Amino acid sequence: MQDKLYAAVDLGGTKIYAVLAENCGRILSSVRYDTQADEGPEAILEQMATSVREVLAQAGAGPDRLSAVGVCLAGFFDWQKRLLIHSPNIHGLEQFRVEERLSQKLRVPVLAENDANAAALGEARCGAAQGSQDVLYLTVSTGIGAGLVLGGQIYRGTRGFAGEAGHMVVKPDGFLCGCGRHGCLETVSSGTAIARMANEALQSGKSALLRELARQQGGSVSAATVFRAARDGDETAQEIISEAIYYLGIALVNLVNVLNPEIVVIGGGVSAAGEELFVPLEKAIQNYAVPPAAASVTLRQATLGVEAGVRGMLCLLAEAESGRDG
Repeated sequence: MQDKLYAAVDLGGTKIYAVLAENCGRILSSVRYDTQADEGPEAILEQMATSVREVLAQAGAGPDRLSAVGVCLAGFFDWQKRLLIHSPNIHGLEQFRVEERLSQKLRVPVLAENDANAAALGEARCGAAQGSQDVLYLTVSTGIGAGLVLGGQIYRGTRGFAGEAGHMVVKPDGFLCGCGRHGCLETVSSGTAIARMANEALQSGKSALLRELARQQGGSVSAATVFRAARDGDETAQEIISEAIYYLGIALVNLVNVLNPEIVVIGGGVSAAGEELFVPLEKAIQNYAVPPAAASVTLRQATLGVEAGVRGMLCLLAEAESGRDG
């Protein structure tokens, strides 16, 4: 008897990453596309369907072998109504029934979840927080997302919107966020925010080093570029990084005080900065969080990388399969 096959798709603002796994476990194949975020919901839906067909083809498996698909989404997913309300970084995905629509295309059951929730579960079950029951996962990349695993299970809140740390207002008079509010954490601490602040500095004639690095990279400035310039002693870059980490630290202190997690896992592209990010964040927690909570929490870098979300979705698919079998 052949093993059942399950696909998991991570839909983000810049990329679609899909895998195929045996029995919700061993990954057999994977594919990554750039998200056609400007092409509208139908194009994105077709990209997700194509990604699943591609991982099946890579594994030499026909569509009849596929048992179910899990999709994690960057946005506000209403867990009760099974509806994607809004995706701040993917315009056009409003009031979108991704489970129903993708299931129609692939003719198998589809299970959806917020991407940060899925990544939190992935890191808690298979990654940096393996074995821990109380985990706060924070991803700092294009935007900022957070997922909560409390008592060993995803904590979603009443409708599925718990853990939206990226939309904590930390600078009320700040930049307009994709969610429609001003001063959200991701407007000051995400990779996108760091790059935006660097480009603003370049436009005002600051930082010869950033300008040269931008020229070498075709005129673009990324968060990684800013961290590099800061390491090389550029004062403008150092100020930008310092501000981003300052607000991220404030958010972490408040989350640690409210949730008292055992482990805080930080993932996403910005986490690649390593000690330059983690050392000041650890200091912020130790200096400003409630002392007993600060003493009981460990800050760790995520280990699953791009696989965090899909690993979490495979875990959820396994639980759903177990529930059906039971």
